[in-house]
Amino acid sequence: METRPEELHGLREQIAENQRIIDGLNKHLARKTDEVRIIQQISFQITTSLDLQEILASILKALDTVLGFQHSMILLLDPDTQVLKVAKSRGYDKDGVGAEVPVGTGVIGVVAKKKRMMRIGNLAMGASYVGVARQNMEAAGMTQGLTPRAELPGLKGAQSQIAFPLLVAERLIGVFAVESLTPAAFDELDEVLLSILSHQAAAAIENARLYQDEERRVNELNEARAQLEGLNHSLEDKIRERTASLEQAHGEAQSALKVAEHERERSKELLGRMAPPEVVPLMLEDKLQARKLQASILFTDLEGFTHYSSDVEPDELFAKLNDFFSRGGEEIRKYRGYVNKTNGDSIMALFGVPYENATHALDAVLAALDMQKGLSEQFGLRMRIGINSGPITAGILGPKDKSLYDVLGDAVNLASRMEKVCPAGSVTVSEQTCALVEPHFKIRPLGKQKVKGKGQLPCFEVLGLRGLMDDPRRLDPSSRFAQAYASVAAEVEAFKGRHLSQVDFPSLQARDGALSHNESVAACALALKRELKEDKIPDEDLLALALLHDLGKHAAQATQLNSPDLGLPALEALRETLRLETLKGMDLLGFGRLKGAVEELYQVERGRGEGAGAGTLAHLVAAADIYDALVAPKLYKGKGWSITGSLEELLRLKLPAQAKPIYRAFAALMKPAATQIHDPEASGILFK
Repeated sequence: METRPEELHGLREQIAENQRIIDGLNKHLARKTDEVRIIQQISFQITTSLDLQEILASILKALDTVLGFQHSMILLLDPDTQVLKVAKSRGYDKDGVGAEVPVGTGVIGVVAKKKRMMRIGNLAMGASYVGVARQNMEAAGMTQGLTPRAELPGLKGAQSQIAFPLLVAERLIGVFAVESLTPAAFDELDEVLLSILSHQAAAAIENARLYQDEERRVNELNEARAQLEGLNHSLEDKIRERTASLEQAHGEAQSALKVAEHERERSKELLGRMAPPEVVPLMLEDKLQARKLQASILFTDLEGFTHYSSDVEPDELFAKLNDFFSRGGEEIRKYRGYVNKTNGDSIMALFGVPYENATHALDAVLAALDMQKGLSEQFGLRMRIGINSGPITAGILGPKDKSLYDVLGDAVNLASRMEKVCPAGSVTVSEQTCALVEPHFKIRPLGKQKVKGKGQLPCFEVLGLRGLMDDPRRLDPSSRFAQAYASVAAEVEAFKGRHLSQVDFPSLQARDGALSHNESVAACALALKRELKEDKIPDEDLLALALLHDLGKHAAQATQLNSPDLGLPALEALRETLRLETLKGMDLLGFGRLKGAVEELYQVERGRGEGAGAGTLAHLVAAADIYDALVAPKLYKGKGWSITGSLEELLRLKLPAQAKPIYRAFAALMKPAATQIHDPEASGILFK
């Protein structure tokens, strides 16, 4: 079939049109490809640095070399004055850096105010119109409301301008503007490219500013540290003179900062030799004031030391004395005491300073007994130790260049007199100290002794801690326990020696005055277990739980442990501290298997007997623990309960049915032989 000429012409027109469409699409695709390449190229250039000036220069250079925009500038907003200032420009005769543009003035100011892009195609015409309008208004006297004329930075005779706000999370940080001498120089593609670039530029500028701020902060901190070192310089120089050999040992090549840090620690150490560590910060600030305290004072003296020292070389003598003072200081610090001074072979120690505590007398006697036991044997010389308790005044004494923390008062003098009348190898306490510690220790009256400056005064010798078997507060000699289970106390001590040598029980118990509490609980619980023939429970598990049930006391504040009026929130917080720290201790000592029994024990005691699901092991220990807590005196409550009253209180607990036989058996085990114990659930007397 023959094609007609008009059809052939139409076909050719259609083919040409299709080719034009294809060429257009290819051109559009090539332009889009160029857009991506340009954006990637510029993005790489401005994100490879954190230097603000370098970033600003890279942005403007990329506009010139990649996009062909020769005239551009970046203005940053001053957050204090809210004025735009030229931070960088390119392509102008003068860089204009520092020139200001008020927000709202000119194209750039309006872009900043509205936070929106503006593209002006015929800038000269708009400026001419505005100028003529302003002249007419000024000629007519209509100047009110007109802003003053402002010389704006930029290209003289510019025909086109496009400006973008630099935003970070809708917060204005500046404006980015491009100008041209050609009218309508910027099209929609330029607008898209420059919009993307403005977002990238804003992020890069913000990152650089944050980096600069961080650098500035670090520099300020370094400068502050340098100033602090300068302020401490005179003190450091004096200390360096006295500790030159120590500095040399640590290396003269250390940096100035390391030397300063070392010397600051050394100054604290030197002050710690003159005062308790708690008051050193106040001494450094010259804020330590004298105050009155109730405290205990301890004096020691080595018998025959003068004769001993006459046959010993000086260096050996001083080495032996320093060793003695060091070991004695360890025993004193263990019980929260402070070595106030040494004089020859004597020590003066303070307990209950610089802040009062309820256990100062107990701490002093325990430290004295430990010193007699350990140091006298080790050094081969018998020691006399005297202790007195009473009011003292504590503060800094002496000239400014040789002052130290010291105490004054008649109580100090009497403590010294107690040491003078003390038999060698003993611990002698005054009547005042005896009244505070007598419930906890075996004490022998020494009768009235002649005390210098005081006349005849009663004195007392401390023989040691009361054990369960010789403590009438805890144990009646006619009880079944005393008759049948006296040997368990020795078993408890043997178990402590084999498995718990890492625990210093007297020091731990002294925190709240509960001396011998753990040993008494363990002995009573072990006797109760055997009385009930609970052979399935290992002795080792029961003894470990009884001895360690309140191990968490080491982490509690002593003031809280001895407070008579803790509010409910503080009491609950204290219980939680004890529970958590006891569980940690169980793990450390290898008794993690008993953590469940610890939880049950705390649940029983917190609920006054109610412990859903608590096992026999927890109730055996709970009965002994609650009983001993009642009969033993407490620093915050004074005298303990009677044995009878404590046992009746046990039977008043809200106990589950399966646990009641345990507590009844405990009452039968501990009651005095001729005593009646009332069971509130029974119709009459339970035991006679």
